[in-house]
Amino acid sequence: MPPRPRDDGLSEVVGFVLLLGVIVVALSLYQVYGVPAAGREAEIQHMNAVKDRFVDYKIALDSLWVNNRSGVLLSTAFDLGTGAPATGGRAFAFPILTPAGSGGTVQVREGGASLTIDTGSTNVTIPLGNLTYTSSNNYWVDQTWTYQMGAVFLSQEGGTTVRVGPSIAVAKREDDNITLTVAPISLEGSDMIAGSGPVRIETRMPWSNSSSVEAYDRVNLTIEADNEMAAGAWKRAFGEVRQRAIKEEGVDPSWLSARLNGNTAWLTIQPEGGRKVFLTVYRANYTVTIHNAASLVE
Repeated sequence: MPPRPRDDGLSEVVGFVLLLGVIVVALSLYQVYGVPAAGREAEIQHMNAVKDRFVDYKIALDSLWVNNRSGVLLSTAFDLGTGAPATGGRAFAFPILTPAGSGGTVQVREGGASLTIDTGSTNVTIPLGNLTYTSSNNYWVDQTWTYQMGAVFLSQEGGTTVRVGPSIAVAKREDDNITLTVAPISLEGSDMIAGSGPVRIETRMPWSNSSSVEAYDRVNLTIEADNEMAAGAWKRAFGEVRQRAIKEEGVDPSWLSARLNGNTAWLTIQPEGGRKVFLTVYRANYTVTIHNAASLVE
């Protein structure tokens, strides 16, 4: 007499299939929600680190011309991307349990935007150049950080804001005249590196000088930017200089104006009643090079 069929083996198979299904669902949920959240957090932290590097870079370059340290080499290092691991095949890559690593591009470019200082009797145009970092994020909004003439700008999703103001100061003297101090910082170099690894930015100040203090009836600062977005950012930077002079230094609001037209932004200082603008210009020139930095020592 043959043995009766038993359900023990079938129950084990069904249980294994159900367990496998639970594991697949859990992994799918983690891929959909957990991996992007981890990647987004890593990229946010990396963008904050890039911001800190650009602020440190501005402070370091200012310290060189303030202390007249010509010839000193300044080296700044940071990562272009998050460097997170990814699993992939030969022709493509996709995240499994860890977020895909982000990347970025750092570039130095001389010329481009320029600053013109017009005093009515003299007119000087100074090329500025810039240092930029552009992210290639996978989970967070892409950002572009720009250092130009002592200012740090952040651009994202069609807008640009001022994160650190330029080295321009307007103040009121005891005799009710106005002082204007400007530091036109020029960057020279043409280099670019893209990827996700570490880079090193080396900057040297060949020379710097300061002009003698001269008195003028008015002074006009003009920025010819690369595009309207950058010009708008400079107009906001000039607006901050104006507001600081009014609120903190007691300068008459009618004596300062900030304007924008296309790719051009202006800041005009023109006191009334026979008062003068005492202008001091601190020029500084920097050469910038970009290098790959080794992440491992073999």
